[in-house]
Amino acid sequence: MDKFTITQQQHMALTQYYRWYQVYEVPFTNARIQHQLDILAEDVEISSPAGTMKGKAGLEERLAMYEGWQNAHHVERALIQPVNDEELSLEAEILYQNIRPDESRHSYRIRYSTLLKLREQELPLFTKVNLEPIDPVEPPEFTCAYADNRAKSFMHYWLYLMETAAVNGEKFKELLAESFELNLSTGGKIDTIEGFEEWLSTVSSRVKASAHYPKNLSVTEKEDQTIHVSVDFDWEGLSVNDEPMIAQTHHEWILENDADERFARMKTMNVTQITPFQLVE
Repeated sequence: MDKFTITQQQHMALTQYYRWYQVYEVPFTNARIQHQLDILAEDVEISSPAGTMKGKAGLEERLAMYEGWQNAHHVERALIQPVNDEELSLEAEILYQNIRPDESRHSYRIRYSTLLKLREQELPLFTKVNLEPIDPVEPPEFTCAYADNRAKSFMHYWLYLMETAAVNGEKFKELLAESFELNLSTGGKIDTIEGFEEWLSTVSSRVKASAHYPKNLSVTEKEDQTIHVSVDFDWEGLSVNDEPMIAQTHHEWILENDADERFARMKTMNVTQITPFQLVE
């Protein structure tokens, strides 16, 4: 398997993994519960010290026990590996924090062992999720993680679509705000769907494959509910002539966020080149 396919699979798995937490971190609505069901296979098996749930049918009842809780899930590490041509494994450790309705505070680390089933041109689905508490963390502090998880699921989906734009370009419409402005590192500005589609086709005509490696990510939620993202990307690509390419860019994003939608939406993107797009000598 080449590095470009590996990177795409990692972005897909992380898109779904960061979505997993969001339903627990904001008040429940029917739409948010439906989006949680959207990431699960019909025969999913979810196991934890609280018991084992098989199938999606019991999810709403399982979620009801968390009504009124404030939950935060801080992902500390995540490792994605292919199991076979149809499955990925995702192993992760998180810091979990919560404040319950009686004002009691709890915090501990949890290990996640999961399997995801790959689908053709669609995000993978969780087939197995095992949660294992590792150890309590004292004192049990609380820092909201919703915006962070919301931004990361958006980012990995955006990158997956960028890396598969030749076949998935249409899916960007779900990720663009009604009024958006993209200021590209090449000096161009895009603020229409037609302009965006034209830019994607230009990229696809020049670049055969690409991989994005995010670093230096910071996420801030503003009072107007927008999410501000600052991130650098190391980029590798193959030209249409199979020549290796590299670049580094810095991105500043403003995301509009309706928590009842699957993803936040890109309102503003400002891109600065650190290392220009170039062929590897």
